[in-house]
Amino acid sequence: MSLKTREQLLADFENELIRFEAMSIKIDGYEQPLVFSRDMDPIPQRLYFILPEYSVYHLTIRFKVKRRSLKNLTYHQTVKKSGIIVDSRDLPMAQDAYVNDHTNENDYHEVTFARSGLPGGSFLRTEFTSKSIIRENGKKIWSYRWILQIVEKSRPPAIGGFI
Repeated sequence: MSLKTREQLLADFENELIRFEAMSIKIDGYEQPLVFSRDMDPIPQRLYFILPEYSVYHLTIRFKVKRRSLKNLTYHQTVKKSGIIVDSRDLPMAQDAYVNDHTNENDYHEVTFARSGLPGGSFLRTEFTSKSIIRENGKKIWSYRWILQIVEKSRPPAIGGFI
C-alpha cells in the first residue's frame, strides 16, 4: 500500500463547492474532543475514530463554502459492518451557507449535531466502515468513507489511521 502525500489526503476533503476544515467528536466524560483537521501534523492516512463502547457524543463539522452559496444542506451518515447498515442518520446542516473568505481562517461554517450514542458488547467491538455525505437540496455534493472502531469501555478515545 502506497502512502498518500499530505496534499493528496487534503484533496479528498474538498471539491469545487465545499472544503472540509475539521470533524470533531466530543465524548461525554472526556474533556478533550477528538479532532481531525486539515492542520494536523502528522495527518492520518484516513479519517479513523476509535471510540469506547456505550459512548455518548456530539459530532461537529467545520467547513467552508467555496464557489457559490449553498442551500438546504443536510448531512447523511451510514455505518456498516460486512455490508449491512447498522446505523444511519440524516441531519439538517444549514438552510443557507454563504461563500466564505478563504484568506480568513476564522470565516467558516460550523454545525454541531444532536448527541448520539454507540452500542456495546463483545460482538460490536470491531471496525465499521462509515460514509459521510453532504447534500444540497437532496443532491450529493461531497462524500467520504472513513472508519469507526468501537473498543472496550475502559480504553480511551483516540484518532487512528496513521498506518
